[in-house]
Amino acid sequence: MTLTSPRVPRLPRWLRSSGELPLPRIRSRVSAYLYGNILVLAAVIGASDETEAHWSALLVVGATTVTTFLAHVVAHGVGQQIGRTDEDARLHVGAELRDAVPIITSGLVPLVVMALGALGVLSPLWVEVIAGGILVVRIALSGIQVERLSDDRSSAGVLWAGFGLAAVSLVIVALKVLFTH
Repeated sequence: MTLTSPRVPRLPRWLRSSGELPLPRIRSRVSAYLYGNILVLAAVIGASDETEAHWSALLVVGATTVTTFLAHVVAHGVGQQIGRTDEDARLHVGAELRDAVPIITSGLVPLVVMALGALGVLSPLWVEVIAGGILVVRIALSGIQVERLSDDRSSAGVLWAGFGLAAVSLVIVALKVLFTH
């Protein structure tokens, strides 16, 4: 008789990816997901109370989201074209655009929250707590994102690793805000 370790149940089908992605595409999406969340979090935390009560913080976070997306697509697109044929490179551009979408999703909810602050519905403190908190939670739950994309089972250790990743991300954000704002 052999002993087996208990299995972590799989995510429901509707939460999993629509099909199996090749490992390089999964890596690219996870990279974009984390990169977007970290840089948008830095923009949110770097906003002052005065800008959160107006539309300028919204503009900064929106511009950070879009420019991070564009920089990611350009950098990965150039790097991934090395050694490819012209036709293969064109096909890869579409995949790269799709794999960078998590950067855009990183900015969506914080932008809505910041718009509520600019409209006076939320105080600047609540804008920063909610928008920043959502991003930290997204980073902390990145293991679940990896599981969804790879259609793989994760252990509870993945959740703890996500919390560690969120802590490291907060240090990165603090350094970015300290040295650039």
